[in-house]
Amino acid sequence: MLGTILGCSDFKEPSGLFCKWKIATGESYDWQTLGGEVSGCTQVDALGGEGTDGVWDHPIDSHFIIPSMIGWPRMRVEVWSRDSGESNTLCGYGFCNIPTSPGLHDIDIATWVPCGGIHERLCSFFLGMKPHLKDPSIVAHTRPGESRFGLKCESSGVVYLQIEVITSNLEVRPKPNTTRSEATIPFVILRISSVS
Repeated sequence: MLGTILGCSDFKEPSGLFCKWKIATGESYDWQTLGGEVSGCTQVDALGGEGTDGVWDHPIDSHFIIPSMIGWPRMRVEVWSRDSGESNTLCGYGFCNIPTSPGLHDIDIATWVPCGGIHERLCSFFLGMKPHLKDPSIVAHTRPGESRFGLKCESSGVVYLQIEVITSNLEVRPKPNTTRSEATIPFVILRISSVS
């Protein structure tokens, strides 16, 4: 999987935005990382003011081998803001499904922040401490039974991603001693890396 986290827009925070990212696969599936990184963090971008676009141009280069299409990866992003005192504040969570078709894909990831209850809202207003998730893995809900259902949240900004998916050996072949209807997909190499 080749790609670039291009940047972001429409966040309320005026400057100091950066993005933590992770390529999440279903934990119970046999996805293997062949090379590259599956998580990382962009540099801090100094925006010009509210509503202007932030630019990261952070490269992604990940290679996977998979035994089946089950558990196809999703990319989870967390956007944070760093102030002059070096403290970090959550600006948004988001995710996207990695496309299954080969080729170049432009993806816009809409982000959101949890609102919390009255106590969290007061802390956010007076102390600048925004609520965040204890376990951010539910953002991409890759585990069976996980869901964001019931979370109170509000929209945040948008993260822009450009991904090129390259597949190899993606064809249906039957396992030995199986019928045609029980065919499985052999190992597939999925690549994500920097696109200029």
